[in-house]
Amino acid sequence: MEDPEAYLRGMTAPLARARVGSPYPVARLSLEGVANAFVVLGLLPAARAEDILAAQRPVLEAAGFRVGREIGELSVNPGTRDLREARAAAAESLRQLPLALVAGPVRCRLRRHDLVITWATLTPEGIWLRYHGDARDGDRDLARALAGEITEDIAELSVTDDTGRTYRVPAATVPGTISGRCSAAGQTRWTPEGEFLAVPVHGEAGSRDGHVAGRWLEFCAGSCAPVRVEIPSPAAVPTGIAEPPWPTPAECYLDQLAPPDRDWSVGSFATGTVELDTAAIVAAVADALVAVGALPPDSAVLTGITDRVRRDWHLALTDRQRALMDPWAGPGQESSADLAVRLPLEQATAVLESITAREDMVSVRLYGYPWIFEEYWPLIAPCFRVTAVDDTGAAHEGGPHNGSVSAAHEGSGAFWFWPPVGPRARQLRVTVSTLWEAAWALVEIPGR
Repeated sequence: MEDPEAYLRGMTAPLARARVGSPYPVARLSLEGVANAFVVLGLLPAARAEDILAAQRPVLEAAGFRVGREIGELSVNPGTRDLREARAAAAESLRQLPLALVAGPVRCRLRRHDLVITWATLTPEGIWLRYHGDARDGDRDLARALAGEITEDIAELSVTDDTGRTYRVPAATVPGTISGRCSAAGQTRWTPEGEFLAVPVHGEAGSRDGHVAGRWLEFCAGSCAPVRVEIPSPAAVPTGIAEPPWPTPAECYLDQLAPPDRDWSVGSFATGTVELDTAAIVAAVADALVAVGALPPDSAVLTGITDRVRRDWHLALTDRQRALMDPWAGPGQESSADLAVRLPLEQATAVLESITAREDMVSVRLYGYPWIFEEYWPLIAPCFRVTAVDDTGAAHEGGPHNGSVSAAHEGSGAFWFWPPVGPRARQLRVTVSTLWEAAWALVEIPGR
């Protein structure tokens, strides 16, 4: 069994022989891929790995290579550092932890716009509100004006609960997000959409001792009549501990390292465009994990590892399925249920916020900490993986979609299940896993 630091230093030898015109990016990404895997799995401190990589930059620059964004920084991935630091930190005061959810739609009339609140999530720091406004056809000038107007109008919204606490929306926290889609008339239809935080007016916490403070919420803007909605009790959902996808964290990591199912290339002024040998890069990481004793040499994950690819399920979607995944799919297509179910994980925090079904397209929304998704292959920082098995026995993989993350690495996002969930299915056993542990929840598919 080799020492991880010594092994990584040994991998730098080919870089000293690199010359302009040689396929340097392949060697670099193999080295970075191994360094990244060692840091994620806790085999080597990020600072030591960074020192080893940084020492190679002058060598490559002397050989005529530009070390920079064109061909990579030759550095430890920032997401890798964040994951290690977040895992080492104590998650004692998560500010965005979902305590209860209120499903919309709730329509509020603002000064110049109608606002539709699709979900309200009660958290320790306040109430997170996901919304969309009414769509309008026009050019980009209209889009900019529309985004500015609704941002100003939202700041006039107030929320009150039955304890008398009032929440307001700081103007600086409202994002001016707007999406454009082609309308039937051939114009661009712009829809204001996004998420914002309503905070207690007097600085009070949005919950007491980690519990929801009220039984209902009332939304009001200007002189319009208030709109009241009930705060449901958290759903009674069976949960339990599950086995991770593979016996060891290194196997789980290598399984998710499978390269995309398309040609992968990198360009630089020094080498031009280089088609990468992705199988060689994956093999380098696998060999390193075996050499340092993190990966069993007879592991089943090694079978066909260089031929495995990460399927892009987005490419397989039909136009109908894409339309169903649209946040503003047509009325009558969606059935949703709020869950707020915390899963029994010990080294991470995960809450199933809600489940949504639109015909055979089903998704769950997950809150998690630490929430870090890095897609710069092969410098991945696997965070949460979501899978499901329905009550007909069919297995489904959750593809992340429309997520958001805070500077403190608390995140939330939708996971759409692929392949689509057949109409005979009524339940899903949803499993959320990290490289180290997993937990499940048995949820009903709404509307079935």
